[in-house]
Amino acid sequence: EPEASVHLAKILSAPCSIPPTFPPNLKDGWTTDPGCDAKKQPNTCSYHVGAWGCYRHSFKNTGPGAQACYDRKGNWLSDTWQGAGTLDAETALGSIFQQLRHYTADVVPYDNCCTTSGLPQPSTCNLYFEKRPTGICEVKPVV
Repeated sequence: EPEASVHLAKILSAPCSIPPTFPPNLKDGWTTDPGCDAKKQPNTCSYHVGAWGCYRHSFKNTGPGAQACYDRKGNWLSDTWQGAGTLDAETALGSIFQQLRHYTADVVPYDNCCTTSGLPQPSTCNLYFEKRPTGICEVKPVV
């Protein structure tokens, strides 16, 4: 597993704030994450408890992707323990095959490190977050 900086160099910084209406798409190609869609509250965001909604971005159809999560007021979340988005080694956007790559590279390791009973929590989950950090946000226009 490469250092997170290798993947972080290939993703876009998230907007630091978005409209609290959570538009379906943001400037620069950010799209609503169906797994944490603000329009489906409270029945969403099971992988990002504490977030009100998340967005995803990727420059390519394969490889790393970014996920940015926000509170109810549209403020970017930076703490992974409070629902922040994470770097994806494989973007969740794209074909069913790419979604399977994402599941294998990002979801399974998260489940193994953070939800499997019997492991020393939160230390194993912190190991996951070292490899899948939140990235950074940038003040910029979003719509």
